[in-house]
Amino acid sequence: MSKLRASETRNTLGDALSDDTALYLIAQAVAKRRGLIYGRLHDQKGHHCAMGCFWNDNPKSTVHSALVDEVAAVNDSIPPTATNFERWKKVNEWLKWKLKVLAGGK
Repeated sequence: MSKLRASETRNTLGDALSDDTALYLIAQAVAKRRGLIYGRLHDQKGHHCAMGCFWNDNPKSTVHSALVDEVAAVNDSIPPTATNFERWKKVNEWLKWKLKVLAGGK
């Protein structure tokens, strides 16, 4: 169970995507947007946090709760006073860096 998005995530019995694959899909979903919200998966206006973007694009996918918490922690490390675009920019940079590290880069 996710600690940072507990009330908005679901438990499934299906196999979770590998963290590498999930991060790639999260990065793709985030890159398609130009803003991320703070503190929850979705708002009532069609906006999402990083994990919300992923699940909006991949509604039947399952990911490990530790990965949900890691991505949510990065998303919410940008203060709520920041704009959605500023949050998107930082999270997008982190996702690119994370994928580069996973690929063996620095």
